[in-house]
Amino acid sequence: MRTMKSHYAAVFTTEIATIGLQFEESKLTRIDYLTNQASKAPDSKLVANVKSKIEKYLKTPSETKDIKIDYVLNVTEFQGEVLKQLQKIPCGETRTYGEIAKILKTSPRAVGNACRNNPLPIIIPCHRVVAAKGIGGYDGATSGGLLSIKRMLLGSEGVYL
Repeated sequence: MRTMKSHYAAVFTTEIATIGLQFEESKLTRIDYLTNQASKAPDSKLVANVKSKIEKYLKTPSETKDIKIDYVLNVTEFQGEVLKQLQKIPCGETRTYGEIAKILKTSPRAVGNACRNNPLPIIIPCHRVVAAKGIGGYDGATSGGLLSIKRMLLGSEGVYL
């Protein structure tokens, strides 16, 4: 989890975490899980709409399925290919790092590194990627609060590991 370093267009607390949203013009660029941060009201109607969509998804993922939001990714070409694969994983299902690696003809570790650097967790569902044996990591963590967030996201979709 991060402490507030950047300008967030909104900071809000959900059942799973305090979330910060960053935008470039009208497109979402980053979602961060924050610690010890006060809420910040959305600074525009667009940001309020994105916040509302994320909150709705977190409450009813099986009904919402995936969140449709305009975003821009500032990632490498390889990371972009991995993130495209993540978006193909349906709500309530998982894939292993190895399964995605096989599709992309790379290593599971490379897939894990791309997942770790996913700038839009929740929107691009890296929580649906798990290890061959167990839950794997989340946002670079293999224990603690971030892994609890992954468990809660998966659990809300009916996946229990």
